[in-house]
Amino acid sequence: MADSIPQQRWAVLRAARLIPVLRYQDAETALYAAQVALRAGCRGIELTWTIPGVLDVLRSLRTEAERAGHVDVLIGVGTVLDAEQARSALEAGADFLVAPGVVPALVELAGAAGALSMLGAFTPTEILAAKAAGADVVKIFPAGTGGPGHLAAVKAVFPDTLFCPTGGVTRENMSAYYRAGADIVGMGSNLFDKARLAARDTEALVASLQATLQDAAAA
Repeated sequence: MADSIPQQRWAVLRAARLIPVLRYQDAETALYAAQVALRAGCRGIELTWTIPGVLDVLRSLRTEAERAGHVDVLIGVGTVLDAEQARSALEAGADFLVAPGVVPALVELAGAAGALSMLGAFTPTEILAAKAAGADVVKIFPAGTGGPGHLAAVKAVFPDTLFCPTGGVTRENMSAYYRAGADIVGMGSNLFDKARLAARDTEALVASLQATLQDAAAA
């Protein structure tokens, strides 16, 4: 991360400690969840490519963030599987790109655009491949399969690698992931209470997420 822009963006994400990973089957719910995250004070938000019309959601969220004065909020696109998706996400204004595995083209395109790249890995061999591709951050995925113990084991071998466990991270176990060596964590389906989300109980959702962010900051 020799370039100053990725360094600045990484500093924002690292300070945020937690990235909401929003994966929904309709754009309206995805945008609403992102609006809740924005209101709660999240400084990094990931929208997965699987959301229908995800790039329109990204643009709408960017506009809302700027109108609210949140110019430092980073919006990324996850579940990026190839160069075409990566290029489209960057053209739409993504600040960071996330892949579930090692997608070298993603790193090259993100770097050229001044965006951050996060490649998924689980085994030491996959971590080596992600590092060789030049990933800014290695996403341990699915984190829940090995738990904090797995992260601690690979962190011992790769002490200088920046890790973001995602998949199975909860408010209750995220402290264990931080202790195991996580620099940040990604939290997906465990982020919001499903009944409250369906009821659009904004105040309760914001309060709950703010409490989770406070826990992350204190961990």
